[in-house]
Amino acid sequence: MDEALALFIADCGTQLDTLETQLMALERNPADHAVLDAVFRAAHSIKGNAMVVHQGEVEWFAHIAESVLARLRDGSLWGDAELISVLLSCCDHLRFLVGMCALEEPVSPEFAEADRARLIGLLVPYLEGEEASVEPLAPQPEQALATSADACWRLTARFAPDVLRQGMDPAYFLQHLASLGRIFSLQTFTDALPEPPDYDPELCYLHFEIFLDSPADRQSIEDVFSFVRDSCELQITPPATQVQGYVERIQALPDEDLHTGEMLLRVGALTPDELADGLRVQRSAEGKPLGSILVDEGFVKPELVSAVLARQDQIKQEQARQNSQLRVSTEQLEALAARIGALQCVVVGLTQRGGNVSQAELSVLQHGLGDARRLVEDLRSTHFGEQFRRLHRVVRDTAQELGKRVDLQLTGSDIVLERSMADLLGDALMHLLRNAIDHGLETPALRLQAGKPAHGNLSVEASVEGDWLIFSVSDDGAGIDVDKVCAVAHARGLLPTGARLDAEAVYAMLFEPGFSTAAMLTHYSGRGVGLDVVRDAVLALGGEISVHSAPGLGSRFEIRVPALNTGEEEMFTATNVCLSPID
Repeated sequence: MDEALALFIADCGTQLDTLETQLMALERNPADHAVLDAVFRAAHSIKGNAMVVHQGEVEWFAHIAESVLARLRDGSLWGDAELISVLLSCCDHLRFLVGMCALEEPVSPEFAEADRARLIGLLVPYLEGEEASVEPLAPQPEQALATSADACWRLTARFAPDVLRQGMDPAYFLQHLASLGRIFSLQTFTDALPEPPDYDPELCYLHFEIFLDSPADRQSIEDVFSFVRDSCELQITPPATQVQGYVERIQALPDEDLHTGEMLLRVGALTPDELADGLRVQRSAEGKPLGSILVDEGFVKPELVSAVLARQDQIKQEQARQNSQLRVSTEQLEALAARIGALQCVVVGLTQRGGNVSQAELSVLQHGLGDARRLVEDLRSTHFGEQFRRLHRVVRDTAQELGKRVDLQLTGSDIVLERSMADLLGDALMHLLRNAIDHGLETPALRLQAGKPAHGNLSVEASVEGDWLIFSVSDDGAGIDVDKVCAVAHARGLLPTGARLDAEAVYAMLFEPGFSTAAMLTHYSGRGVGLDVVRDAVLALGGEISVHSAPGLGSRFEIRVPALNTGEEEMFTATNVCLSPID
């Protein structure tokens, strides 16, 4: 099997997994435009890539399925259970056709004729526009033809010299690209062509500049080059009008603490592959901001990074404003006012008399000032249960997006601490919970195979031990894979080849900035953002964090911080991360 076909088969497996998952999501919410776009994009990528490697059967059937998906996306059809069932069967048939591509001996297309004919018969009514429980979505506006290159996507594609030897012809990718819209202009550069004595007809010396007039998004355009991504230097620059649209979407982002890459991903100005490339460069360019790297690599325009930085500043200012505001009960205010009024009466009496202060009067002042101080401290404090309320939502949303089932138990909501400390600890626990759901807890299927309940268990406990506040996050998942952490550390150069560490040292790696064991980039994984944030928050509070883990049983992250009044005691001292395995 040649390399191009092997890449095609592997990529189709990924695309079909995506298609199947998103179709089931569409069944739950047929009006979700983001899911509709993802479903259509997956089918379109399969069709286009099949054309590149000359797999006509796959291309033809994917085209039929794509036509139905196009009607779903434009609102002509409604994704009811019956239609989703048909489309899932189409996924199965495409898997079968792709599997036949891997066979050494060619198989006649007639082998799948009966299944194909049955599915086409089920799809035809949807192609003919018959009623299918239609609840139309808002129609998509038609795209006006671009009249200048400024209104087009600009792509530069430089293929690796050996791309032809891998069985992939750049011309087929350009044809696939044309299926997304109209190629406004195409320029071929031949400056890398050698002199005839050094010319090798099996090598590619060309690179291209393409202006594409298309309503497609950035991800759809990048998907055209999906299985040649490692053999092609690709830069995608949006139309000038699209840049302004990205800026407006950045300005409309909710007040969430998002990093630069996450913001650009949210608005569609950056793809996960581009972000992953930028993070790899950042790891070898210590101290350089990610935004500058993304601009230098040609992934985004400088004005987008400026818009992100401005929005981040706005969010920080808003959060600081909210954190500086206290929600105070009327009873507390009335008690404080009464104490201050009593003190004022004593002071007025002393002023009028002008003599020495009696011991009784001093006692009244001291008790009054003490009561007022305690009331102020109460106003600055909060029950940790207020933070628990938002943790429920974090767990629910994260588990749903990752396809996992999670039960959350919270204890210690009556712990009282200063609001500023509570906010820092609440953020740290939020990161730990997301990490536990993403990396610790298994999927329902894997849990059942391991003899565990389908629902994973998470617990957050808050308690007081002497002068320390203890906060822990525990899960009953797979535990920390020490070998996997070591492999990532080797790959990143954090650990010499062949070196082995004990469990404590391995766990400490997890707190390194930019460290991630995720195999692919998602909304929650692969960005190297999380545990280093937790460590920094704990150290800022003068505390320490410990990790305990056992294979197959789960993990426990424990935070210990001094239970001191930060308004009177200085407790911002750096401490070491202490870690230990479960026996």
